[in-house]
Amino acid sequence: MRRVVRALSTVVACASLVLAGPSLAAARDGVGGDDTGDGYEVGVEVTLTGDGAPGDGGSYSISLPPVCWWERLDGRMLGDGASVDAGDPEAVLKWYEETYPTLDGSFSFARGMFPDRSVFEEAIAREAAGTDLTWYQVRAGDAGSVDDMMKCAQGSNNGGVNGDIPIIYWPWVDGEPPAPAVDPETLAIEAREVMVIDEPEVERNPRLAGGLDGATFVHVNTWFWVVDPEMVGGNGGTRTIRADVVGANVWAEVTATTDGLSIASPNGSQQCDPERAQRVWAPDSADADGCTVEFTRASVAYPGGYPVTAATEWTASWEGQEEDGTTVGGDLDPLRREATVDVPVAEVQTIVKRVG
Repeated sequence: MRRVVRALSTVVACASLVLAGPSLAAARDGVGGDDTGDGYEVGVEVTLTGDGAPGDGGSYSISLPPVCWWERLDGRMLGDGASVDAGDPEAVLKWYEETYPTLDGSFSFARGMFPDRSVFEEAIAREAAGTDLTWYQVRAGDAGSVDDMMKCAQGSNNGGVNGDIPIIYWPWVDGEPPAPAVDPETLAIEAREVMVIDEPEVERNPRLAGGLDGATFVHVNTWFWVVDPEMVGGNGGTRTIRADVVGANVWAEVTATTDGLSIASPNGSQQCDPERAQRVWAPDSADADGCTVEFTRASVAYPGGYPVTAATEWTASWEGQEEDGTTVGGDLDPLRREATVDVPVAEVQTIVKRVG
């Protein structure tokens, strides 16, 4: 099929002379999609799992741009100015029998886009038996390729020396075409967007009470630690979320990895791995074991204390599966979470007694 991609893509574009397509907004009818202004999107039911899934995981509906989808042929004009009711299988067969022989030259490819005549006849029989059918066409967007169409097509016809041609016309129960095909990478990007990674909330010691208003001291190691280990991904520094498309074989799993917690201020900073970032101060703790910052000056120039930013940086990668079982994966944009608190830093007052 690779040898026919360029030629067939041209024919697909020219096929509008045979059956001219409506706007993307009209394509919503029957497939549950929406024209967002940035492109055509559809609602997809997915199951989210993993420690980065919102809530306790479960089923969610998310909006995604599909790889391809099935679109009604209603109201499409034929090349000679005539029209055909796509909801009337007999009328569609009549048009097909009249038009099929005229598809020659470069348009001969278009013959392979239609199924065998038996499919037309079966549609007529099912309609007569009470099933409301409508003819649909596969769409793959303005830049859609033949490979994209194949992800929705009902098989392919042999195109001779040029390869196989996707069957992109088919009768479906009215309003019930197959679900749009979803790209695993697009699914992974959406999963990354909803991934739960909380901002790092930190505790510290010393934190003096009374008139010093939670201050720490100059040249005293101040411990910082996150109040929830998951804020730094536990000891392994990872968070994951997996999205499985309901009723399909498509899935994507995103893994976010952090090298720990960074503490940054105008006077003192530190980078701590996930294990150190979780270590809570205790009276017998060794400063070398904790995530500590030594402030070298009092925060007199900052009325509320030094603004201290606790942040985590996360790299993101994904792996997934396409409908046909092909495994895919790659890297995604990184994530950052941060929160800022004011930390007053006071001078240690020493009382000196004269001896003698």
